[in-house]
Formats: sequence, structure tokens, C-alpha cells
Amino acid sequence: MSACGRRAFIGKGFATLGVGALGGRIWAEMTKHPLAGATLPKWEKGRFRITTLYTGSSEASFLVFPDGTSALIDCGDYRCCGVPALPNGSRRAGEWTARWVLADNPNGKKVDYFILSHYHSDHAGGLPFNAGRSANGKFSLSGIGQAMEFLDFGRFIDRSWPNMDDPAPRPDKFDDYTVKHLKEVYAEVERRGIKVERFRLEKGSDQIRLLHGGCKGFSFTPLCARGCLLRRDGSVCDLGEAMGRPRSKFDENPLSLAMVFSLGDFRYYNGGDFSAGMKKPDGSRVEIEDFLAAECPQVDVAKANHHGHHSMPDALVKALRARVVVAGVWHDAHMNRPTMRRLAKADWPCLYAPGILPERRRREDAAEPWLKDFAPESFKGVHAVVDVAPDGTNYRLMMVSAADEQRRILGAYDFTTSKKRP
Repeated sequence: MSACGRRAFIGKGFATLGVGALGGRIWAEMTKHPLAGATLPKWEKGRFRITTLYTGSSEASFLVFPDGTSALIDCGDYRCCGVPALPNGSRRAGEWTARWVLADNPNGKKVDYFILSHYHSDHAGGLPFNAGRSANGKFSLSGIGQAMEFLDFGRFIDRSWPNMDDPAPRPDKFDDYTVKHLKEVYAEVERRGIKVERFRLEKGSDQIRLLHGGCKGFSFTPLCARGCLLRRDGSVCDLGEAMGRPRSKFDENPLSLAMVFSLGDFRYYNGGDFSAGMKKPDGSRVEIEDFLAAECPQVDVAKANHHGHHSMPDALVKALRARVVVAGVWHDAHMNRPTMRRLAKADWPCLYAPGILPERRRREDAAEPWLKDFAPESFKGVHAVVDVAPDGTNYRLMMVSAADEQRRILGAYDFTTSKKRP
């Protein structure tokens, strides 16, 4: 991996400060942005908007490309542990997600793509986590199944469809039943005449593309799927062979999708639940994310793998070199201490902007230097909205309250896009 260029905030020269050096002083200053307290502006044509949604029980990312093409990446439901359901518990996560999309999408209820990273209920929904059955009784109103009641999707892209047993049958767990749920959902999707596609790992892929007029400088790059990795030269690496363990023995998380979206020099990484590692037959340990790091480009904004839970090893952190790290959080153990310590080893300033860092975590980690580099709005429960300029030269992070649907900006931060070397 080539050396990476330094980055800077717009109008400020903070890029050379070390880990924890920014702390409360700088972030507090940046939070005094003119937009703080205002209502989130509508998307404007030419801009690239990325929203990491917080419901307290799911992961979902909503993207609006510069021409208005839209994509929802994941839409789960898994109520669990130690964080509040927001805005409240009166609706399931799939409906809260759909309501955000309806308010933010320039095309209303018409969403061009739904992209599913992998088969877990916090990303797709599951049979036990539902708001009942659909009117026709064919599928469960959970996660993406519930969102379909409010949104019209143009195309579904799944990690493995139509062969959901690739690379091996996925066992349903008693508290999940996601594969069975998805089979019901996809059957309904096809009854409605909507196409479900398998995610393609190929160099120059146009599977996810601009559909409403296009734009210069925007691109999509697939990285991982089904335990395989797309190399920069266009070849595909079987990670099972590389790790000395068949992909059929992988659990679901390493089979996730990963991808990068770019506008000019700006890059955004979105991956599923890659995490931890495995022992090779010789007893040595290898991290699956280390292979991803070898092929992943430098980015400006990264969604933390596996909700920041025992993920993001040193090699990947150095490869991504992100200035903003967001995370889909539904558990008070997400963005956990080991992950944060690895992120904080970096020699460039980074702002951590997950949906929430609850009070228990802040109390337990009060002595950790990286806590000063959390966007303080994350303590309240927020949607992290990144808005990229049409030429990709700068971007803004807006932390929007998830406590209600007023779309109120609690704090905002401006960044200059990094100059990346080939």
C-alpha cells in the first residue's frame, strides 16, 4: 500500500496533530457550526449524501448519489442490548428506516437499490422480530420486509441470490431465522416483478450505477462477497484458500459484502460484519480483514466493520486512513475498547461518529484518550449524515438527532477531502 497524503479540515491546519491531541477543545469549536440547531437541509443535485441511520435495533445506510439515484444498504431489526430504541418503541426499525428515507429521498418512496450485505437479522430482519405478517400473509414485516410496505424498490442486490447456500447452507438460529425470512421476502419481491440480483465481484462493475442522468467523477468499486476478495488487478481471491480453511466453514460475517463509493477524490467505505480471525492449520492466526486491507483504497469516511465490535485490525485502519468513522450501533458493546484502541493508534486525527455511545460506556472508558475524539452528539443518539460537495473536494458531517423526526442538526463538522496517491 502506497503512502497516504495528509488531510486537513477546511480552513484549519490540524492534520499533523497526534492521537487524542484534538480532544474536546477542537471538536467543541467545530460543533459551533452555523448549522447546529438548524433543520437538516434537503439533498441538492450534484451532491453525494451518506446517512448511517440509528434506530437502536438495526443497521441501515441510505445513500443518495449525485444524480438522485438512491440506495439502501441493509435494513435490519434486532432489539437487544443497552441502547435506546429511537425515536421510540412504538414502531419497529424497518418502519423508522422507511420514514427517514421518505423524508430524505428526492424520489419519495421510489428507491433504486436495496443492497443486502449478509444474512443476519440486524441487517435484514428476522422472523421473531416483526410487526406481524403482510396483508397477503406471504412474508414477515421485519427489517427490509417491513420497509417494503412503505418504499418501492427498483432492484434488490443480495450477497448470493439465487443460491443462498453459497458457499454453504446457512443455518437459521432460533433467535434469527433470517434466511427463511429473506426467502419469503424475495419471493414477494419477484411476485411484484422486481429483479433480485447476485452481487458481482468484477473490476469495472456497473451493477450499482447512476440511473437519473449521471455525473462526472462518481464510481462504485466492489471489494468482497461470499468470502472472496476482488484484487486491484481484477483477479478474485478465495479467502478460504488464502486462510487455509474452506469458505464453507466460515460463519456468516466473513461472507459479507464490502464496497467503496467515490466522487472525485472523496471515497467512502461500506462493509458488513467482517471481524476477528481464524487459526490456520499450523496454529498461526490470521485476520480476515488483513486480506481486505491489502486491496482496499484509502478513504475519507469509513463505516466500521461489525459495528466496531472486535474488528478493524491495524492493517485495515492504516489502509483506509479514514478521517471520519461511523458505525451502525444497536448494542452498548459496539465500538468496543479493543477496536477503539486500534483505531486510535493512527497518526492522523479522526472523528468517531457512531449512532450512540451510551452513558455506561462513557463512564467505563472515561480514562481512554480516544473518548475525546468522539463527536459528543453521539452520546445522545444520532443519524450521521455525510454530505459531499459536487466536485468531491470537501464534505460535511452533520449529526442529526434520532430522538424524533424533526431532523434537527445537533452538531456539524467540515472537512477537506484528502489528496490520495495511486
